[in-house]
Amino acid sequence: MDLFCSIEYIPLLYTFKNTDGNSSFMSTDLLNKSLYRAIEDFPIFAGRLHQVQPGKLEVVVDSSNLNLPKFIEIQSNLDFAEFEAANFNPALLPNGSVRPTGFLTGGFQEGNIKLVNICIVQFKDSRGIVLSVTIAHAVVDGYGFNMFMHRWAEINKKLVADSMATDFGASNSVHNRSLVQEVMPTPQEPRLDVLQKLYIPSGYLSRFFTWISPGIRGTILETIQQASTDVSISCFHVSRETIDQLCQSVKRMSATDQRISDNDVLMAAITIVYAQSVLKPRSERTNSGLLSWLKSAIFGSSSKNPKTFLTMEAADIRHRIPNANLENYSGNSIINMMMLNPIELLQMPASTEVLAQAALDVRKSTNEITSEYIAQLIHLADVENDFVFRMLVYNASVAEILMVSNFSRFTLYTTDFGWGNPQFVAPANTKFPKFATFFPAHPSKGGIFVHLVDSANILQQMRNSNFWTESFEFVY
Repeated sequence: MDLFCSIEYIPLLYTFKNTDGNSSFMSTDLLNKSLYRAIEDFPIFAGRLHQVQPGKLEVVVDSSNLNLPKFIEIQSNLDFAEFEAANFNPALLPNGSVRPTGFLTGGFQEGNIKLVNICIVQFKDSRGIVLSVTIAHAVVDGYGFNMFMHRWAEINKKLVADSMATDFGASNSVHNRSLVQEVMPTPQEPRLDVLQKLYIPSGYLSRFFTWISPGIRGTILETIQQASTDVSISCFHVSRETIDQLCQSVKRMSATDQRISDNDVLMAAITIVYAQSVLKPRSERTNSGLLSWLKSAIFGSSSKNPKTFLTMEAADIRHRIPNANLENYSGNSIINMMMLNPIELLQMPASTEVLAQAALDVRKSTNEITSEYIAQLIHLADVENDFVFRMLVYNASVAEILMVSNFSRFTLYTTDFGWGNPQFVAPANTKFPKFATFFPAHPSKGGIFVHLVDSANILQQMRNSNFWTESFEFVY
């Protein structure tokens, strides 16, 4: 499952406020010291990524040749108060504080990709910092990322209390990949409808990306992505009260007693409004210049007469495999949940009825994530070495797709480095279009933040939707 996420980083921003103006607040030296101690508990982070055969990667941890994190500090020309007044908009952070795209890069030489990148952004008035943390998705998923951040914070907090501390207790994290292999069932003959969702035909481009090294692959993808000037991020907030109201409305419209979760409703709402934004006549879409030309030349287009809109969400399998004890497993335990929505349904005027149907489709897809489904997906990736990169090519060649990741259940706001919990946690502003993430809001605010990366035109189309703006408040 690490291979499914082997081309990108997870880039998060943790904003901390220095409420009392303490000169020792979030000391860079102490953060650096505690980071290296935390990595002793996550040794894979100091490994080097190698391609052992086309489409197959491994991380080699060599104590004599460690791949230590990149750790830098950058000064912002803003006061923290200005950043806070702008709702912590990551677009205001200085260049270099986050990676420009989400792709793994590190030059053409094997093993040079940094698996962990840390940047501390200092503000002019010393009233706060942004801790930019970027970790290779190949070694950790969002759940494991959160585990690492809490371990790092725990160690730093003890050093704040006693800079000479050496006893930090034992970490409960588990990194052994064989743990997942041991609990994975043997795949049986799949049902045809499940196989259709999983299967994308091979092609010369997917085989090419399989053959080249991770560093070269990332460099090519980052070059293409950086050519776009028309990719930005917007953030919306939906309150806890509104989420509950939407869930109740969907349940009233449903003829069954099927459970409907917050995620079902949020996924349905964003699918409807985003799909309607991208399905505008081509004459109404803006052209993103060189990026559009490069993508058309390299990937082509498969979107002439689409019949379905594909929404993909990362689904955690830790609790979906019977008798599997993966609660403390830090490696990737996620697979893509795929929802194929009829274009005819999504082009209907947005309403509670359409929302209910889309939410039930999300729930149906969620229920299909069984141990057998998981086994089939892993089996396909194992026997067809370009399987993972087929989805990459497909994503780039169609407009009718949205990828979603949900961090809303993670305890992001208890990451205390000794100076209190963060004020705001959000994804970095990277040029990774057609991608949405759900994040929890600060406990004092409640609800969920929806972050969406795409062209300015698509983001504006969503803001023009009355159905969307009735429930989702624009933040930045």
